[in-house]
Amino acid sequence: METTNNENQHISAAPASLSVMQQTDSALVAASEQKYLYFEGRPREYRFNGQNGQFNLYGDRVLTDASGRLVSTFSFQPIAYRIFEDGLFGRSLRELWAELFFIDEDNCVSSIMFNNTSVNELYRLLEPILYERKSLCDVVLTIKPERVQSKSDPNKSWFIARFSYETAKPERISEMREFVKTHRVFRNETLTVSAQHKLVSQGYYLAIDPLDDYSLQQAA
Repeated sequence: METTNNENQHISAAPASLSVMQQTDSALVAASEQKYLYFEGRPREYRFNGQNGQFNLYGDRVLTDASGRLVSTFSFQPIAYRIFEDGLFGRSLRELWAELFFIDEDNCVSSIMFNNTSVNELYRLLEPILYERKSLCDVVLTIKPERVQSKSDPNKSWFIARFSYETAKPERISEMREFVKTHRVFRNETLTVSAQHKLVSQGYYLAIDPLDDYSLQQAA
């Protein structure tokens, strides 16, 4: 839609910081009216704590069930995923990571990550899924923490993620596939040019370059 000269003059006169704030606020308002809430590039951040086997939100809100007890399993249907090697979160070594995206019970686009041994466990699960001509986006994953001990030091233990799955409902699979076609699903914080990808789903958006170059509005 075209704007009048007066409208253009008003926009030019507004401080740059105010313009950005207004755009961000408008985007959030528009997003809040959608069925699934997604702040692009910043999915809701779920975490698996390998030290105590607990699931949490943003590292500080431990997940509990309706009775207030710690959740013993965590289930979701991935909408996008990638498995890759990279050095993240200030760690000195490159590690194997799995980054999974899903829509949680509050209808928010979310993500959760696993590394090292837990990723190897995910690979074990992937094999039968792929041989059934499916992907992780066709199933509902269930993660159950399991304590393991160090072979060299029995006093040291930690938790790894054990994975199981069941086939997702066809209508839900179709709905999620349509969602990722019109939304750029990624987590900006974990994107680097140094990542070596092993497996990337079609629904994952590799937004390495500036987002303005990939505007859905411009492409439409």
